[in-house]
Amino acid sequence: MPKSSDDSFFPRTEVWQGEQEIFKKGQEELASVKIRYDSIVDRNGPSIMFSNDEIIKAYADIINRGLRIRLTTEISANNISYCKKLSKLLDLRHFDGIKGNLGIVDGMRYGASARSEEKKFPTEYIYSTVKSFVEQQQYFFDMLWNKSIPAEIRIKEIEEGIKPNILETITDPFEIKNVYLNLIKSATNEIMLIIPTVNSMRCHIDIGMFQIIKDITNNYIKINENKKVRILVSEINNYALVTEQQLENMQNTLLTFSLSTPLIELRRMETDATTKSIIAIIDKKESLAIEIKDDAKNSFCDSVGFATYSNSRPTVLSYVSIFESFWKQSDLVKKLKESEELQKDFVHIAAHELKNPIQPIISSSAILKSKIKDKESIEVLEIMDRNAKKLLQLTGDILDVTKIGTKNLDLNMELFKLNDIIFDIVKDYNDQLENENIKFEVKFLDCQSNDNMENLEESSDKKEKIPPFYILADKIRITQVLSNLLNNAIKFTSAKGLIKIDVEKKDNEKKVYILIKDTGTGIDSSIISDLFSKFVTKSKGGTGLGLYISKKMLCCMIIFFVFY
Repeated sequence: MPKSSDDSFFPRTEVWQGEQEIFKKGQEELASVKIRYDSIVDRNGPSIMFSNDEIIKAYADIINRGLRIRLTTEISANNISYCKKLSKLLDLRHFDGIKGNLGIVDGMRYGASARSEEKKFPTEYIYSTVKSFVEQQQYFFDMLWNKSIPAEIRIKEIEEGIKPNILETITDPFEIKNVYLNLIKSATNEIMLIIPTVNSMRCHIDIGMFQIIKDITNNYIKINENKKVRILVSEINNYALVTEQQLENMQNTLLTFSLSTPLIELRRMETDATTKSIIAIIDKKESLAIEIKDDAKNSFCDSVGFATYSNSRPTVLSYVSIFESFWKQSDLVKKLKESEELQKDFVHIAAHELKNPIQPIISSSAILKSKIKDKESIEVLEIMDRNAKKLLQLTGDILDVTKIGTKNLDLNMELFKLNDIIFDIVKDYNDQLENENIKFEVKFLDCQSNDNMENLEESSDKKEKIPPFYILADKIRITQVLSNLLNNAIKFTSAKGLIKIDVEKKDNEKKVYILIKDTGTGIDSSIISDLFSKFVTKSKGGTGLGLYISKKMLCCMIIFFVFY
């Protein structure tokens, strides 16, 4: 029988026992509905409702009285026939993974059973009219109702084989690993994969990911020129987090993997510090993005943070767009590198070919000068000799720039006395500038001995008293650097000018400082910020390569200074 209005004044909670009592009292509750009846049932609930015609009649009576029934359940392939009938009778919605059953009458009375079996009434049922408890359960129902989807959408998904849209966050690293492996194994047409770091690539090899992809590619993926496995991996180099042996193993694994089937295409990508997620896209229908939490960890599970799985079309397509962008970028980078290599090869060959005929010209002009006495002819030979030497210098600079750009600059490290190099360079320039009246002042300073030699004109005996400045470096390249710097100083110093060269060894520092000063016009302020870049010059006859080459050579040399 329906409850009387007086019952509402006596809050109570009780347990109903046995199918008969639960069925009888449940019928009374349904008959007493005055506003609405809200219910949540698990996947077995719809079959229980249709196991007794009286329940369906009670629902129909509520609807016929103009009242509302809201029911949330988990609609599955097993209960879809019952749910289709219910959807025609009441407001039905779907929610995944519902556990337990409850019903709320007019927001005032609540009943629930913990579990159920298909087509069987529960044997225990909790009933309560305690206001605070009922309000709590009503809030729970409303929250679930708002998050659930209409029954017709879920029924259509089941009948047409459409997976429901899911956006799920996974935090357990072992679950992430299992979901990841199973997702890759489920591929039938296409795999897009981004592995952004060298260490994560090693972890992929450890969990057998490349072998799995190789196996499913050979066995399951349909052969279609537009459907394949495309993988973007980090550039492999001497990376701090992996050993040389691990690097070698990765190289061999990836080489074997990429050659295993024409359906697999593997590309290197430029490592981007902002790209710290593994991204997998399967058949353009599902995506998994895995955060790399700690790239220094040795195992896959230790290195990952959380993962986001989705089969939502907009979400998956957004990841497809990200992948395609990186894929096109890797293609452009590859083509650009190939173009740069061709250009460098051409410059290298051209410089060598230019250099070969120049040396005979210089040698021939020297021989002719020694035999010809005619002043006018000698002047012509000197012009030819001077320009040939300039051309030889230019080709040498071009070769050096090419070697620096390709990281093929050869260094011959040896221990030598810096004093002798500087004296020889200054003497050579003195001989060349005899008529231009430019003076050199060379000073060696040793802060430990306080010895110094103030200029080149003094006796050789005094030179011998200067403390030796020994360095371990490439003797030819150091000579080239100093010559470049002195040549610049000479170029901008007028007649009767002075060029000072200070060489200083400081206390407690294994360094030698060489300072070159001139009395010329100084450096144009407009080029100071780019002074050591290629082709930056304000000189009419300069190429703008000297300072660039000098800086790069010094950066390439690890110089150790040994003092005696």
